[in-house]
Amino acid sequence: MNKTLLLLTLLLPSVTWANNYADVIETRQKAFSLIEEQLDNASDLVDGDDTNWQQIEQVAKQLTNASQTLTTSFPQGSHDGSKANEKVWQDPTKFEQLMAKMDQGISQLYQASQQRKVDMAEEGIERAEDTCRSCHRSYRSR
Repeated sequence: MNKTLLLLTLLLPSVTWANNYADVIETRQKAFSLIEEQLDNASDLVDGDDTNWQQIEQVAKQLTNASQTLTTSFPQGSHDGSKANEKVWQDPTKFEQLMAKMDQGISQLYQASQQRKVDMAEEGIERAEDTCRSCHRSYRSR
């Protein structure tokens, strides 16, 4: 009986960490999916003089929130069971630079919604999307 209790006591933190990582992985996958969807949505909404800037602003806010979620979504050890390549944790510098570049694109989209600038919005979307593609090539496991 005491051996069982001792074993459970020792294993429980491991199970808890595994569950925490599963939640973290799910959260970051949802954030990435939302970013992909909303960048497509923003691209569709940018329509010259007919651009609905209020909708663009809402999309940019959702993108900002999702991007901020990702800043804490890659804790050490959370690569097991994820689509992320271990390089994210082994050498995070380039990964963090790419995430910052995506943030800059999203921020530029938000600023464009405030200033009602189509070219600026398109640049922000393109910058964020280019970063997504670059990151997938380097940091996503198949």
